[in-house]
Amino acid sequence: MRNKITRKTLSYVLSISFIFAFIVFCKPQNVYASYSRYVTASSLTVRKKASSKGKVKGYYKKGAKVTCYKKKGSWTRVKYGSHKYYVATRYLSTKKPATTTSSAVANYGSSSTLTLAKGQQVVNYALQFQGRPYKWGGENLLTGVDCSGFTMKIFQHFGYYLPHSSISQRSYGTAISWANKQPGDLICYNAINGIGHVGIYIGNNRVIHAGSTATGIHTSVANYRSVNCVRRIVR
Repeated sequence: MRNKITRKTLSYVLSISFIFAFIVFCKPQNVYASYSRYVTASSLTVRKKASSKGKVKGYYKKGAKVTCYKKKGSWTRVKYGSHKYYVATRYLSTKKPATTTSSAVANYGSSSTLTLAKGQQVVNYALQFQGRPYKWGGENLLTGVDCSGFTMKIFQHFGYYLPHSSISQRSYGTAISWANKQPGDLICYNAINGIGHVGIYIGNNRVIHAGSTATGIHTSVANYRSVNCVRRIVR
């Protein structure tokens, strides 16, 4: 009789265990299907967390095809290399943005009244931060920025997205000759000891830039050091 009860108890325990295992393994997993989108910004920042304060992990260029997974507020989780990070959803589109034609590039370098006006707006905005502190790696125009952080945030205010790198910024916008530079153009300087520098031309052969901890954001002669190139960002 005791053996019979033991067998029934064991059978009951095994049945319960089987049911529990079935529930655990058959529980729906939080799986999200991937889909593709195109980058519409000139440079889209990739961040570790879904926040504008998240650590920058890289950048996507305009027109890049991005593998997306899910949204988190106003951010989308994307595949970047072998990792999954976040980008701002508003700069993703189902349609690939149009590329600039060669004729458009030629006209882009011309000194049109509209472009000049936009460039002056950039200058006026940048001059508001004259005297603010310099901070290596900083991205806050009020509490501290470095040279590329300063230009990045100024142009970002007008909808142009540059990477936080003085060397990388040389490849954005359109190349302009020194003789044809105008207010609002990005002035890129040659690297010294591997470190580059950038500023924004304000006219009258002067530039505003985040120079150093000693100077903060200030203006100086535009060619105070060896110039690498001039790039027109606004259009």
